[in-house]
Amino acid sequence: MRRYFLQTTLYTLIAILGFSANAIICRWTLDNGFIDPVSFTSFRLGAGAVMLFIVMALSAGRQTNKNKIKTTTVPSQKGDWKTSIYLFIYALTFSYGYVAISTATGTLILAGVVQLTMIGYALRNGDKLHGAEWLGLILALIGLVYLMYPKLTSPSWWGLVMVIISAYTWASYSLNGRHSLNPITDTAYNFYRTLPMVLLLIAVTLAFTDVINLTPIGMAMAILSGGVTSGLGYIIWYKALPRLSSSLASACQLLVPLFAAFGAHWLIDEAITLHFLIAAAMMLGGLALVLIGRNQHRKKARLSNTV
Repeated sequence: MRRYFLQTTLYTLIAILGFSANAIICRWTLDNGFIDPVSFTSFRLGAGAVMLFIVMALSAGRQTNKNKIKTTTVPSQKGDWKTSIYLFIYALTFSYGYVAISTATGTLILAGVVQLTMIGYALRNGDKLHGAEWLGLILALIGLVYLMYPKLTSPSWWGLVMVIISAYTWASYSLNGRHSLNPITDTAYNFYRTLPMVLLLIAVTLAFTDVINLTPIGMAMAILSGGVTSGLGYIIWYKALPRLSSSLASACQLLVPLFAAFGAHWLIDEAITLHFLIAAAMMLGGLALVLIGRNQHRKKARLSNTV
């Protein structure tokens, strides 16, 4: 039991660190002009597809050996085009967003909007919020407005719009894939389907603009982002996810903005402002209230159903 707990904790920590590092890599690489957003997105998605297919092929080999003894298998799934489009838009707007705003602001908005989108989806489908949950939701929304209020801070509105679109499409991607029986295979094929979109994006960019900028450092960072912090990060997260409750998994994801902010401060010398800390406390504290409240009501509902 202790080994199981430690393994789950390690998987979760590595995945959260990977997601945080992804934001830092993207911001540092683009802010220093080592690569343009289109090229970064292209190399990131391509590297993610390669890494996921390598892992999928290795997993398939192990599964084949197991099936010689055990005949039950996980149903084969290969993602879908709708989910792949969400993934492509998420990756592209993620890159454009981090050209204009800091790592800390970007990851906080990303995490907040993702969770708010999922809460909105649950409400639309009949879930109800109770007192503390409504208080948490209002607090999170106030924190988001406070973070983006132009008289208090001056991040690029273009960057903010890009990050909000990125967050919404990532939430949509997650919601579309929430019933996946084989998330690694689905994710691999979703990455694979983005490659024609990448080729079209490159063709349009070359035809109408002159913004392609490639350096060895930029390409290496994009490949690192796609193959390691995204590709391997998702794989490790999917290993941890079945061992976590939904509320705990959501709560762990709220740590990404804090890890990213302090990581960016340590690694690339980004300032952590009082304004950011206040906004983070309101947003993450409010979302935590919602998650805790929903978890408590689920427990009460289960208990009442067993009586």
